[in-house]
Amino acid sequence: MSYTFSRRAFLKYSAATAVAVAGASLLGGCEYQDPKNPVCKTLPGAIKSDLNVIAGLKSMKIEKGTCTLEVDIESARANPIRLTTDCFSIAVKDSEGKSRYFSMNYGGVQILNAENLRIEQKKPITLHLAAANFPELQDGDTVLFQYIPIRDNSEYSMIWEITKEVYEEFIANQSTSKN
Repeated sequence: MSYTFSRRAFLKYSAATAVAVAGASLLGGCEYQDPKNPVCKTLPGAIKSDLNVIAGLKSMKIEKGTCTLEVDIESARANPIRLTTDCFSIAVKDSEGKSRYFSMNYGGVQILNAENLRIEQKKPITLHLAAANFPELQDGDTVLFQYIPIRDNSEYSMIWEITKEVYEEFIANQSTSKN
């Protein structure tokens, strides 16, 4: 069984046209060594789970002690997926892998907006999330954003590993594209 994610499959399950157009480059930074827990190291970046769910981290911004994220999610599952704050977590690890921050110690990740607290089959949604008391990134830091679509199947997750360098490059490209 192959766990690679083809461009065709990506377009089929893509939550947003913008993500679909950039799909080939977004998936270039993803690793599927563990199909239950694929990892993406790009920003923006999309991941498809064995649970028939695709999620794309569109943006991340760290400002005034808050980390905000914009995430697209779409499901191909017949049963709706409930959205709860405990489906998301954010951690910061230093260059030695030691934890510097974990969102659950600071009230968790909050859902700032959602039209519905359920993800229905083939009805993509965009979420805005926030984590409070977030530290400024230091050299060697990595932000680990985790999404567990179904808490009953917590062995399946999607993880984005965003280094300080990737984050700074993303922010620099954002400010350049606005000019």
